[in-house]
Amino acid sequence: MNMYRFALVLLLSALLLSFCVGCSDRKSDGKFKVGVVAVTSGELFRKGNYIITAARYGADKINKDGGLELGGQSYKVKLFPADSNGEPEIAAKVTRRLIEKEKVSAIVGAASSKVALAVAEVCEEHKVPFITPVAGTNKLTSFKYSFRVSYTNTVQGEALALFAKKDLGQKDVGVLFDSGSPYSSELGRFFKEDYIKGGGRVVSFQSYAAGERKFSAQLKKIVESGAQILFLPNNTKKVQLQVAQARKMGFEGILMGSDSWDPIELQRNELFKNSYYTDHWIPGLPIKGAAEFEKDYKKKNGVDPSELEALTYDAVMSLFAGAKIAGTDNPVSIHDALVDMPPFHGVTGTFAYNNNGDPDKDVIISTFRDGHIAVQDIIDLK
Repeated sequence: MNMYRFALVLLLSALLLSFCVGCSDRKSDGKFKVGVVAVTSGELFRKGNYIITAARYGADKINKDGGLELGGQSYKVKLFPADSNGEPEIAAKVTRRLIEKEKVSAIVGAASSKVALAVAEVCEEHKVPFITPVAGTNKLTSFKYSFRVSYTNTVQGEALALFAKKDLGQKDVGVLFDSGSPYSSELGRFFKEDYIKGGGRVVSFQSYAAGERKFSAQLKKIVESGAQILFLPNNTKKVQLQVAQARKMGFEGILMGSDSWDPIELQRNELFKNSYYTDHWIPGLPIKGAAEFEKDYKKKNGVDPSELEALTYDAVMSLFAGAKIAGTDNPVSIHDALVDMPPFHGVTGTFAYNNNGDPDKDVIISTFRDGHIAVQDIIDLK
């Protein structure tokens, strides 16, 4: 009887072991798989192309140097780009596919806050690290497996309020924001609270619904309020419409924006001359390694890197650094390594992910001057 029980235990153990091996979703095939969620269709396709191009540049650089050395084995980086179409539902669906079917070790991308939140939920469920280069919503902080290279909306709102007070003379401000966007509505509110707290006045606080293209009702109230600064924390396509309509309605004051503005698209638009917006990086900053990155990136891609490309490059390179420390392609181990690893020295600056996934960074205020992008101020809130 004892021999029978012993044989039965051995048989069950063998079956259990074979089952576990058979159901393992992390068999090494020599590839370090990274999902890249980016909008590559619709009016915001440029942002998605920036992200994919920069991620591919970083992956190619690692592969050219022999790949990632993880636990004594060399892994080649393989990217799996997926179009979010700028919609949270689609972003969640493609993220789930990347994790469950492609078995990626991490997800990078999702520039907009609403898309980033959708990706973050799926990654949290599957315990897969997610790094967004630029999504600013504070709601992302609550997700354990989510990280970002950029600063949060809290930091951005405070920096803009300080800049408007210190550099723009604390003039009366009108705000126009997208009520359906977590990013826009959150940033508009944070700016308003900080500006009022610092002694400034927000004389008109107007919202619009997603999909609107005519803003005459809201802009009329802003113009009639006597606002001398118009703050627009909205995406580039909407901002272009809003500014054209505001100028036509007689607004002659200062335009102020956020990191949702695409400077490459706006720099030659005369309507934005001498306007100001928050930035993360521009070519020419005295950051160690940035000049080499700019030169090589342009050589490889034929154009100067944008802010979003530099941030995405830092996102993927910091991911690779975390994986090296973890010594494995296991997502949970990579997450733990990202949290605990020392500050990462990137081309957009030095940052660490151990502050709830939100790095402490200075905020750059840029302007358009003579058809070019120039740094107006650097706000240090530390």
